Amino acid sequence: MEQYPAVKFLVQHGAQLSVAVGFAPLLVVLAGAWFEGWGPVWWLAALIGGAVLGFAFRTLVELTRIIADMLLPQ
Repeated sequence: MEQYPAVKFLVQHGAQLSVAVGFAPLLVVLAGAWFEGWGPVWWLAALIGGAVLGFAFRTLVELTRIIADMLLPQ
């Protein structure tokens, strides 16, 4: 897997990255609430969006792990 550093990185750190991706919309809304006064509708949208993004990224990580395990030589 030395030939594919991005795949190696995603396989090793994908779980932590999926959590970070899931929290990213909340951080954006926190900044928006702090600087622009965004209301509670944005918080709800960030919660839903963060859950969807985190799940989608976690699915991508798991698919990458499956492909790496099956197709790349160890």
